[in-house]
Amino acid sequence: MAVDKKKISKDRIVNTLLVKVEENQSIKDVNLRGIAKAMGCAHTNIYNYFNNFSEIIWTALGQILSNMIDDVEARVALGKNDQERFFIALDTIISFSLDHPGWYRLVWLESIDGEPPEEIAMILTKPTAGFEELLSKASGEHLTDIDVSRIANMLHSYMHGEICQWLSGRAKEKQKKELRAEILSNLKQMYQLLTQEIE
Repeated sequence: MAVDKKKISKDRIVNTLLVKVEENQSIKDVNLRGIAKAMGCAHTNIYNYFNNFSEIIWTALGQILSNMIDDVEARVALGKNDQERFFIALDTIISFSLDHPGWYRLVWLESIDGEPPEEIAMILTKPTAGFEELLSKASGEHLTDIDVSRIANMLHSYMHGEICQWLSGRAKEKQKKELRAEILSNLKQMYQLLTQEIE
C-alpha cells in the first residue's frame, strides 16, 4: 500500500484513536489495524512512531487530560472570584466527562498495559494538582493541604460515582443537561458542608 508519509504523524495516529474511542464509547474493539485502516496505511507504518499499542493509548490519555485542562482553564478565567472559579471548574469537568463518555472510560475505567511515558506521567498529575489549587483558593486558604486533598477526593469520588452510574445505564434515566445540573448542585452543597465543618 503506497502511503504519503507526510499524512502519517504521531498526532494523527493519536487523534484517530481518540475518534475511534468516541465512536465506540470505549477502547473496546479499537486496535492498531483499525487505526491504520482509518488512516489509509499499513499497521506496520505506525511502529515508526510508537513502540506498541499501549504507548498510543497512554499518549491518547494524556491528550484527553490536556484537552480537559485547556477547557477548564479557558472557562475558569471568566470567573469573578475564587469560589466561582472553582464551581466553573467543577461544571466544566462534569460537562467534558458527559460529552465524551468513551474518553472518560479510557481515563478512569480502562486498564492499560505498561507504564506511561515520562511526559505523559507528568500530565497525569496536573488535573489533581489544579483541582486542589482551585479548591484551596475557593476556601479562603484556611484549609491545610491534607484537608484540601481529603475534600477534593470526596468531591471527585461523588462526581465519578454519578458519572459511572450514568455511563453504565444503572442510574435513573436523565438527560445530560439535567444530570449535569444535579451533580453540580450536589457538589456545591457538599463543598459548603465539608469546608464549613473544618472552619
